[in-house]
Amino acid sequence: MMTVNQKYIVLDDSLVKNGGTYLTLDSILESRNEDCFTISFSTLTKNFIDSNKDKLWILGNVMKVVAENKTEELFKILEECKFIKLEFDYNFCPYRSEFGHEVFKKQKCECPHGTSGDSVLSKMYDLIALNCKHSFFMSERQRAVYSAHLPMLDFSKSSILSSCFSKYSLELFEKYKNNAKNDKYAILEGYGGFHSFAKGVKEAKDFCEANNFKFDVLPNQDYEKHIETLSYYKGLIFTPVIHDTCPRCIIEARLLNLEVICNNNCQHIYEFWWKDKSKTLDYLKERPNYFWSIIDTL
Repeated sequence: MMTVNQKYIVLDDSLVKNGGTYLTLDSILESRNEDCFTISFSTLTKNFIDSNKDKLWILGNVMKVVAENKTEELFKILEECKFIKLEFDYNFCPYRSEFGHEVFKKQKCECPHGTSGDSVLSKMYDLIALNCKHSFFMSERQRAVYSAHLPMLDFSKSSILSSCFSKYSLELFEKYKNNAKNDKYAILEGYGGFHSFAKGVKEAKDFCEANNFKFDVLPNQDYEKHIETLSYYKGLIFTPVIHDTCPRCIIEARLLNLEVICNNNCQHIYEFWWKDKSKTLDYLKERPNYFWSIIDTL
């Protein structure tokens, strides 16, 4: 591939189109799409990197680097290019969370540099600590977890971004928020396997049954259909068993005028814009602009 005209190269391996990472990244890029060139690991080459070293690289989730056999290419970006890092979850651990590590490996997560760490991720975060121009986190509590695992990361060059929402999403919330509510709580099905386990689907069901709440488990749907369906419910119950850095689903529920019942693993619920409902919408509207205001200074 040759030199591209765009100012920014976006590299992210988000897999689920309606997943939180995909939607937040899409919302961030919305106002600058014409300036962004998105590339996947499957098509990334050293020649492309060499041809675009003058660009700012925007790195999101890069967990497919080993599966796609692109470690050399990723290290080349981290060593030779100007880049920023979006931390949507916990990329320093192959299981994407301390809890996931403990479940699958039956050991305490000491990633990326402890005896339980992964060598590729260890080198990756050494280079991020050395060369990253700015890191964006989804919540203060997420940043605190990173500081425990990566004390060498320069947290003075970091910001809290939170989940981001496109103009289209905000229009949907406005369109459906006044729908009449039924007497049931919604639980989100998740994508099966560990995802549904991590998102606490069983725990949410148990909570409803213990409290004699009527509930439905909502299947995965097209995004607008999902938002419309959710808007008719009394509330949303979301009880993840892992640290969820800034779960979009409970933000969506609030903006649809639903009652929100969640647990402390939802890491953004301690922040001012969540604790004060009157500030939530205005704060979220400005997050993509906030991202670009930082980028424009680099």
